[in-house]
Amino acid sequence: MSLKNSNAIPKQIRAVVGGMRRAVQRYFLVDGIKNILLALLVLIIVDFALDKTFRMDWSQRLIMLILSLTVIGYVVYRKLLAPLFSRLSDDALMIELEKAEGGMNEVLISALELSRMDISNNENVSAQMLENSVKEGADAASKVNIISAFRRKKMRANMFVLASIFLCYLIGGISASRDQGLDIWYKRNVLLSNIPWPSNYALELSGYKDGKIRVPRGEEWSLLVSVQKGYKELPSSVVLEYKYERGSRKNSESMVPNASGDEFRSSIVDVSDPLKIRVRSKEYDTEWIDLELVDRPKIKNFSILASYPEYTGLNEQILSSDEGPYSVLNGTSIKLTGEVNKSLRKASVTVSGNEYPLKIEGKTFTGSLPKEQVISGVYEVDVEDLEEMGVSEGGDLMGLGLREKATFKIRIQNDRKPKVVASVQGVSGLIVPQARIPYVGKIDDDYAVEEVVIRYSWKEDQGEREEFEGTLVPADVAQLLGAKVIPLDGGLDLNGMEIPLNSRFSMVLTAKDNNEISGPSIGESTKILLRVVGEAELRTDLLRREKEQRQILLELVKKQDILLTDTGALAAELLEVEVLGRSEKERLAVLQKRQKLLSVNINNIVKRLNGMVSEILNNRLEEEDGILKQRLRQKVIDPLAVLVEEVIPVAALELDSARRILAKEARNESMRIASQFQVTALEAMKEVLVHMVRNEGYQQAVNLLYEIQREQERMNKMTAKAKEKALDEVVREKKEKNDADKGQNGNVEGLKKDETKKGDN
Repeated sequence: MSLKNSNAIPKQIRAVVGGMRRAVQRYFLVDGIKNILLALLVLIIVDFALDKTFRMDWSQRLIMLILSLTVIGYVVYRKLLAPLFSRLSDDALMIELEKAEGGMNEVLISALELSRMDISNNENVSAQMLENSVKEGADAASKVNIISAFRRKKMRANMFVLASIFLCYLIGGISASRDQGLDIWYKRNVLLSNIPWPSNYALELSGYKDGKIRVPRGEEWSLLVSVQKGYKELPSSVVLEYKYERGSRKNSESMVPNASGDEFRSSIVDVSDPLKIRVRSKEYDTEWIDLELVDRPKIKNFSILASYPEYTGLNEQILSSDEGPYSVLNGTSIKLTGEVNKSLRKASVTVSGNEYPLKIEGKTFTGSLPKEQVISGVYEVDVEDLEEMGVSEGGDLMGLGLREKATFKIRIQNDRKPKVVASVQGVSGLIVPQARIPYVGKIDDDYAVEEVVIRYSWKEDQGEREEFEGTLVPADVAQLLGAKVIPLDGGLDLNGMEIPLNSRFSMVLTAKDNNEISGPSIGESTKILLRVVGEAELRTDLLRREKEQRQILLELVKKQDILLTDTGALAAELLEVEVLGRSEKERLAVLQKRQKLLSVNINNIVKRLNGMVSEILNNRLEEEDGILKQRLRQKVIDPLAVLVEEVIPVAALELDSARRILAKEARNESMRIASQFQVTALEAMKEVLVHMVRNEGYQQAVNLLYEIQREQERMNKMTAKAKEKALDEVVREKKEKNDADKGQNGNVEGLKKDETKKGDN
């Protein structure tokens, strides 16, 4: 072979170099695919374990997918693309081949290098030697087994690893078609779907609907999470995570379980700003859920209309919204009317656990509660707008109610019974059977008095003590019935009732109103108790009371006498005094006070004696012009009344003038006039006192005659009762004797019949 000036590489060497290059590329391809598949397998295993263990959310899974793709891309570039696209020199391939063959003493590399040499201008190089060397290398190259050389190294191991990896993928693919876990991982981490991992339980969020939870704006909110039915086990803990849209602030907190562990509740969270939440546990978690803030409805106006019972005569009345509690009459119905700032789904009013629906129309609500439903209690008015806040237990959509329910309190008042105030006048605790009992007072009702009745009764102190009861309609109030207030000024005449002596008499005035709902109501006056006695006993009691007034008058006479003496002494002391000092003025004031007090005491005697005169008339002890009445009027009451009205006031006034007057002469004149009227009062009081003393004996004699008459009547009654008793005894003995005779005759007839029967036998 002639290589005279040739740099051509023998085809044997070019074939070896090409084969070597292809073998290297196959090696890099196998090695790269192996590393890629191995890295992918490792990433799948790691991602599967992480997602299965920690239940990553969508963003975390996206990050893991991006990281995995990045790692795979890096491995593809580093282990596959970079080696494949790298250009290895022919020399390096020859050296690598000689290492793989061994014992070639660099024949191949020498032939390759010599074949590329240009020796046309180099006379010092032997062309024959170059040709021989190249030929020797070509012969050696034709004998090299490139494939066996590479298989003896890493190619075999790579093929084994690659086969193992393919086997793993094959097994994984078969398992994925049968095992739900790998399918879920593929959908979650490759397709990034939100399919959850299988769990022993599932969590359900209250209020979750259409991918969000709607909550009232600006209020504290607490989330309730419950474990759905059919769970295999309960979660040990649940964590609530929430983050606000403004800023990256993210918080988490552990939810508090209930006693059974199937419900978890979060603490209070302020939802003034929009935020997102999610719930996580060891085996279950949710995606991030938006909390949509909605405004609660607000009441713009609200009114309560009360319709009172017809018998009251009251019209409908609006209960003021700024007052309460409201007191309404039993039998009243109410009507509620209100308006809010949002359209409504429903409205209701609740009292004592009873809920009554209200009629709605747009933003307004109205409703009526009849009298049967109006009770005492706190009424709560609540509405529900058209917001879809969730679903109730019955499956109905739930709206948003008021932040604070509109409340009002009603107290039911029964129609008060008529108030009857009555008292007797002109009689004391003792009356006679023919007396007239005057009464005065007033009947007061809220609406109308329909009926007035006097109920009376008496019971004897002795004997069988039977009680008699009766009623009487007073004629003086007949024309006043139907009014709210009825004055009482009449009398109960006992004449003709034949009330026995020594009886206890009582009377009560009753009034009935026009209450048609819970009534009618009946009011009663205080029971008036009287004792029925004879005239003698009543006259004795009057005499006793007259003696008491005489004793009081006697004491007043003594006080008036002392007062006259003190006034005269003070007048003598002040006779030459120009200006009164403090001590003298105080003494005059004391005298004036004593004089006024004396007048008051005398006036009390006049009132008591006038009462005795009225008692004489009402008990019909005398006629209108009777001696006892005339004596008390003319000799006692009228003179004392003149003292109280004309004499004593002048004396007190002059004492007061003497204290105030500065001039000595005028003061002395006032003192003289005061003393003069005091003397007049004292003489009149003594004259009345003398008359009362003189007439006590006469009155005692009259009373003694009445006492004798009463004893005589009592003896007559006792004699009549004794005769009646003796007559009853005779009748009883006669009846017993007749009964005995009849029994004896019956025995004789029986003996005769027995004898007759014996004879027949």
